[in-house]
Amino acid sequence: MNATRPFKFSGVIAPQDYYHQTTQAQAYGAVPDEHYIAPTVIPVQITVPSQKTIGVPQYAPTVIGEAAAGYDPAGDCQGNYMSYRFQPNNNCYAYGCNITPNTFPQPGRRSGYLLTAGDFQKPFAELGALVASYAEHDGLQQVGNTLDALLAFKSSRQGTNPGAGQTACGYLGGHFVALMVSTAGDANWPGDYHWARCDNSSGACDSWSQKDGGDQVTNFDFAGQPITNPISANWQVNQGPVSNTDNRELVVEYGFYCFMFVPESGVNII
Repeated sequence: MNATRPFKFSGVIAPQDYYHQTTQAQAYGAVPDEHYIAPTVIPVQITVPSQKTIGVPQYAPTVIGEAAAGYDPAGDCQGNYMSYRFQPNNNCYAYGCNITPNTFPQPGRRSGYLLTAGDFQKPFAELGALVASYAEHDGLQQVGNTLDALLAFKSSRQGTNPGAGQTACGYLGGHFVALMVSTAGDANWPGDYHWARCDNSSGACDSWSQKDGGDQVTNFDFAGQPITNPISANWQVNQGPVSNTDNRELVVEYGFYCFMFVPESGVNII
């Protein structure tokens, strides 16, 4: 018997992750009560790629954190990223947005857009553009793909945005994230995406952190180095042996695609 190794994912929901699979219903119909693991099933109307209503398992009410202003996993979102609470139910997208829907949220899903397996067959640039556009539907803002573009966006926003109750400018009102994507490839690798979060967006933008799937939050990249620049950080993953009959180890890589901005209000994910 040739058993293939289950892959580890950072953003998408793994096929073997039964706790976060959505239920299906007819388009805009009632979601059947068929998911008995999670305490709540949230009906979400999908329009792309086709109209239907899905049920998203939610393990605890959503907690919306403030704009990320430091590396504080235990304090973010009432501690929901920690092992003693809802760490397994929040992925890189949740951490990037500093929102814990406790659903293993997906870009665009709250807004009616679902990433499909076929999307990850697209070339790198097309896949990155698609994931970024779905995140934009959720309320994130496109920034660019260079540090110069990020700093220009920051300068422009701080130059025109006063804080609440203030008359002077200089308030950023959000934080930056970086999007990395991995296209489908060898040994049936289906593709994935990953997000990293800037922890000093109002400062030098040289301190970043990330949450790899259901793992713990860290301010190291995949090689164990502090993340000072997501563009040059290591986003390579050794997935291990391909199967029980092929002991070659499959190494996949996530490539940096772009920076985006998460405003402190108006972002809605699930």
